[in-house]
Amino acid sequence: MPDVNALNYLALQDAVLGRRFPAASQRNNAKRWLSAAYADVWAAEDWTFRRISRATLAVSAGDSTPAMPADETGISLLRLSQEEFEERYAEILVLNQPGLPEAYSVVNRQIEIAPLPGDTMNYRLSYKRRLCHREADASTVTPGFMDEDSDYPLWDDHHSLLIPRATAIGLIELNDPTWQQAQEEYERQLARMKDDYVQISPANQWGATW
Repeated sequence: MPDVNALNYLALQDAVLGRRFPAASQRNNAKRWLSAAYADVWAAEDWTFRRISRATLAVSAGDSTPAMPADETGISLLRLSQEEFEERYAEILVLNQPGLPEAYSVVNRQIEIAPLPGDTMNYRLSYKRRLCHREADASTVTPGFMDEDSDYPLWDDHHSLLIPRATAIGLIELNDPTWQQAQEEYERQLARMKDDYVQISPANQWGATW
């Protein structure tokens, strides 16, 4: 279940529309502004919620291209470039010669391993998520922007910072000079979110006898 303070996509739309924009004519624009705001927040920091550590990657015997997680963007491990990989293993893969996998390459978010695995086995995969959101149950993660009214942002809290950023984007489009006020509020909320997730401020610890 979502947190009581969580804001779903519909609540975010309504908050952006508020008294500044007529809902009947601007709801589709509000959705577009929220998507732009979502992308801005996603790219603002190397957030911890974008990282997945040691997820299970099932590799079946005879399959050199295992199914990748839907939200995967790339593997931050030492690997062969596509050119090196094909130079070394193209013939082995074409001939379907099985063996113990020893190298891999990643092309367009798909991992390919070589030699061809002779047995079914599990590996561990750490990766960064592509842009994604949560479904209505607040636990199922789906790639892409929110598109259903019941969707939620991926992160657990600080949902409200999307509102001033989307509002600022809308006001800029309408040449409304008050957009700066909304932008300043967004930057204040973004700073608080960074402090929570990235811990920009120092974390002090004291002994029990302090």
